[in-house]
Amino acid sequence: MQVTDKRIHQVKIELSLRECKSLRRAIDHYLTLYSQMDSREKLRIKDQIQVDILRAMASHLKLVETSDIVEEIRTGT
Repeated sequence: MQVTDKRIHQVKIELSLRECKSLRRAIDHYLTLYSQMDSREKLRIKDQIQVDILRAMASHLKLVETSDIVEEIRTGT
């Protein structure tokens, strides 16, 4: 997965399939909590967390998990 940031030109993050699943679950959990917040709480954290980017990332991770062509990165440990 590659992530582009306004301050950093490009960052490449290599995750195992298990790490992708864990990260997606964590993001989905946060998005569920976010949907239950009242508007005052959402406004308070709006500048700190970009929810649309989290939604897009969760969607991308789901595609990676369900892809027929997933190359699993294996480490020597």
